Amino acid sequence: MLSFLQHVSKDARREIVKTMLRERSQRELAELMGVSPAAVTKYIYGRTHPSDETLMRLVRSASPRELEEIARIILEDLIEGLVDFIDWASERRVLPVDSVRSLEEAAGRARLAASSRRLVIET
Repeated sequence: MLSFLQHVSKDARREIVKTMLRERSQRELAELMGVSPAAVTKYIYGRTHPSDETLMRLVRSASPRELEEIARIILEDLIEGLVDFIDWASERRVLPVDSVRSLEEAAGRARLAASSRRLVIET
């Protein structure tokens, strides 16, 4: 499983479902996800959200264009959470220096991937 999926918010999960519904019916999406059409309706309206495993099935069945949109949704969601955390940890003066260095390295890898247009989600 892609470990970062466990950190994707409920709102981002809903946006991913909506993205996948642009090119298929609710029934088709439910089959891809291994859930009922009623469950998809609940996801759309935010009554429940897809599990990590269900989200993984969506990622695996997405077209290249959908993958780009899903990557954008996930990255923006993770960045928002990370910024909130950094603000919280900074206010309390508990932000670990070594972790900040790791974050800088990850940002450098993201810059390289973006500059070479290799943004890919491996499944």
